[in-house]
Amino acid sequence: MITNKKGSPMKPANDFCTCEDFSCKLHPVNHTRGCDPCIEKNLKAGEIPSCFFRSLNPDLSEVKDFTTEDFVAFYLKQQNKT
Repeated sequence: MITNKKGSPMKPANDFCTCEDFSCKLHPVNHTRGCDPCIEKNLKAGEIPSCFFRSLNPDLSEVKDFTTEDFVAFYLKQQNKT
């Protein structure tokens, strides 16, 4: 059961969200606006949301930054593994 910051049970705003940073105020479990705040923040920062990285590989231990360039490098590395 997922809970909000106050410990109250709640249904995830986006059942497909793969982000594991539940402490992030932009995570869909912490508000009712879905992914919009996260996407907006990432676009302004020139970054790609972690869910895009996780769609390629759930292990993000080697990811240092979430820039577009790092996403492309991560994508190419994942393609070379197959």
